[in-house]
Amino acid sequence: MKRLILGLTLMMFAATAFAAAVTVSAVGEADIINGDKSSAKLQATARAKWAAMEEASGVRVKSETIVQNAVLVDEAIKNEVTGVVQSYKVTGEEEDGQIYRVMISAVIAPDKAREAMGTVAMNTSVAVMIPVVFPDKHVEETNVLTETVINELTANQLEVVDIADADGTKTAELDKAMRTNNYMAMRAIASKYLSGTILIGKVDTVATAKEGSDIGYGVSIPFNVVTGRLSYRLLVQQGSGTKILASDFLSARGMGATLEDATHQMMDNMNSEVSTKLVSTVLEKIKGINNKSISVQLVGKSTIEDLMDLKQMLSYTAWVLEVDDNGKDTLKVKYPEKALYLATAISSKPNYKIVRLNDYLIQVEKLY
Repeated sequence: MKRLILGLTLMMFAATAFAAAVTVSAVGEADIINGDKSSAKLQATARAKWAAMEEASGVRVKSETIVQNAVLVDEAIKNEVTGVVQSYKVTGEEEDGQIYRVMISAVIAPDKAREAMGTVAMNTSVAVMIPVVFPDKHVEETNVLTETVINELTANQLEVVDIADADGTKTAELDKAMRTNNYMAMRAIASKYLSGTILIGKVDTVATAKEGSDIGYGVSIPFNVVTGRLSYRLLVQQGSGTKILASDFLSARGMGATLEDATHQMMDNMNSEVSTKLVSTVLEKIKGINNKSISVQLVGKSTIEDLMDLKQMLSYTAWVLEVDDNGKDTLKVKYPEKALYLATAISSKPNYKIVRLNDYLIQVEKLY
């Protein structure tokens, strides 16, 4: 009887494991460069595997850096998330002019695929959502505060995603998540954008005084007063969890002859006073997430001018905090995220190819 129960248990476990995987057909393409068909096939196969993962996971990340660096991404997936592509076979391949096309059938674990896409495709963008609830209870998810914060962060070389128009985003749900400190729910709002850092909050506004209100001693208020209170969280994903980098309550007031005028002045004051604090907090905290150094080495035939060109390019790359010389062919780059993300950013630029990559070293070849 024990053997029978054990056998049934193993069969059920196997069936569950089998049911968790799906078989997906996918196609990948790559350019044949200088007649190198073997490299083109490798790239096309890697892209087909990525397409199969997208199909199985239901997540679409049509990132140019991922498309251009499919082999690099494929290796990163193997290193960070095992068991994503359980098996695959090439079902067909063909040449179409200078295009090499590979068709595959792959067995994919959907949960692992979603994890892999979150791990590898997650870029260093900051997802921003700060809706405003006005005194008449109408909600504006895109507003002057949000736009100012996004513009300031972008001016500081950060990639920013405005998630105001995300499907399923509800101010009531956000309000509940923030009141209950449900950070997983907050992170879920930005998960489809695979953003590592999330600035999320809500501005509640209220008419704190109305024109003509009696404040005592027979004195009436000659204007309207509107107060806006912002509560926000700055979150970063770390592994499978979420770390709170900062949280606070900020406020601003406005006065005017009408309620509408007072509201406009309140938003102007909040924009000028609060946006600066928000941007400063984001920049300060991001720099403290993981202020590690990555060596970027220029290999092959290169000149000092080539190294200077690389240094300038890196200085204008998103999330690069500092670039210093470290020898005749190497730069030290302070970067708060994984080397893989920096590598994909470099290789997405014209005339640069990644030769070798590990957690602390990126070897780059300049193509002429």
